[in-house]
Amino acid sequence: MTDHNLRKKLTIQDIARISGLSTATVDRVLNNRPGVKESTRLRVEQAMSQRSPVSAPLVAEKKIAFVVDAGSSFIEIIRGALSRVKDHYPHVSFTFDSVPNYQRDQRSFCDLLKSRIDEADGVVLVSREDILINSEVREAGLKNVPVVCLTSDMPHSAAYIGVDEVSVGANAALFIGRMIKQEKAKVLFVASSTYRTQEEREMGFRRVMRAEFPQIDVIERIDSNDESDGTYKIIKEFLTHNPDVAGIYNLAGGNRGIARAIKEAGLTGKTLFVGHELTEHTHKLLEQGEMDILFAHDMDREVNACITTIEALCQGERIEKTWFPSLIYTKYSRF
Repeated sequence: MTDHNLRKKLTIQDIARISGLSTATVDRVLNNRPGVKESTRLRVEQAMSQRSPVSAPLVAEKKIAFVVDAGSSFIEIIRGALSRVKDHYPHVSFTFDSVPNYQRDQRSFCDLLKSRIDEADGVVLVSREDILINSEVREAGLKNVPVVCLTSDMPHSAAYIGVDEVSVGANAALFIGRMIKQEKAKVLFVASSTYRTQEEREMGFRRVMRAEFPQIDVIERIDSNDESDGTYKIIKEFLTHNPDVAGIYNLAGGNRGIARAIKEAGLTGKTLFVGHELTEHTHKLLEQGEMDILFAHDMDREVNACITTIEALCQGERIEKTWFPSLIYTKYSRF
C-alpha cells in the first residue's frame, strides 16, 4: 500500500492520536516544513503505517482543564467554542470551570486553579492578574504543566493565544476619533477588573487619542462588573451628568446595559458606542443601531489553538504567542 493511499485513509487527527503528537506537529511533517526533528518524522511515518483509523491503537488520554474568570457573556462564548471543537480531539478529556468575575473570591479561585493544575496535562486560563494566581501559574511551569492564557496574558504563562489587544484599543481610538466631528468632544471608556487584556486595550486607545485626536477629552474610566444590570446603573448615572458625551468605548462586558442607558437618555444615534464580543445580544444591538462598532474574537480558532498548543508544549516544542486577527463588525457585516 502506498503512502498516498494510507494518507487518504488516515486523517491528521488519526495520525496525531496514534503517534501521540499534536495535530500541528503532524501537519508540519506531512507538509515537509522545516524545523522538524528526524525522530518526530519517524513517529509520523510509523503512525501512517497503520492500515486504517479503526485498527489504530489509542495513545494515553490527555486531560486539559479550562479555568475561566470572566463576565457571564464571555464565559458562554468560550464554553460554546469548546463544545464545537472538542470532538476533533477524541483522545483528550476536558473540564470546564468558570466563575463570573463579580462572584470571584481570590483564594477560592486560586485553589480551583491549583487543583486543576495537579490533575491535568495542561490548563487553559482566563483570569485577571494577582499575586496568588501569578504564583500558581509559575509553579505549574516548574511542574511541567503548561498554562496557556486565552485572551488575557500573564507573566509566567507557557503561551498566549488571542489578539493583539494594544492594536485593538488603537483601532477603537482611530474609529472613534475619525467618526466624531465636533471640534471639542468628550469620550468615556469603561473597564472592569485588572485583566491585562483590558489594560492593553486602554494603552492602545489612549496612545492614539493622545497622538492623533488631542481635541477629544478622554474621561477617566468607569469600573463596571462586566454584567449588564450593574453597568446600566453606572452609565445611567454618568449620562445624567454628562448628556453631551460624544462617545463611549466599552473595554469590558455589559454592552446591553450601556445600550439601555444610552437609549433611555435619548442618545441612541447621537453618542457613538463601541464595544467588544459578538453575542446574540450584541448582534441585535448592531442591527438596531444601538451599537456602532464591535470588536470580537474568532473564539473557535482560538480555543482550537489553545488545545494544539498544549499538545505541542507537552511534546517539548516552544510556542510563546499566537496572535489572531481581531474581527470587526458593524450593522452592515455578514454574521
